[in-house]
Amino acid sequence: MSEEIWTIIKYKPKEGCEDKFVEGLKRLEQIIEKSKAGQEFQNKFIKIDSGEYVQIVGLPNLESLLDGQIEGLDWLDSVDHLLDYYEDDSRTEAFSGFVID
Repeated sequence: MSEEIWTIIKYKPKEGCEDKFVEGLKRLEQIIEKSKAGQEFQNKFIKIDSGEYVQIVGLPNLESLLDGQIEGLDWLDSVDHLLDYYEDDSRTEAFSGFVID
């Protein structure tokens, strides 16, 4: 297996909060850009039919994923009031995995 890792994170904005949440995603993009430190890093946001937003992140290795977790959680705390929680009482649905060679 490769060291490259991808993370998928799904967010569910509350009704009427979508525009503010998108502003929050733009802030997150700025945070990511500042923290890159020259590493190869891919980040995209998509909106799916359910009205949820999905973040797709490609990182060179697990260490780079772990390095960004504190900033990511701080950002998530800043948009918490804009999100509906999932059934498991989580603000997101997420999973990560290593690229298969």
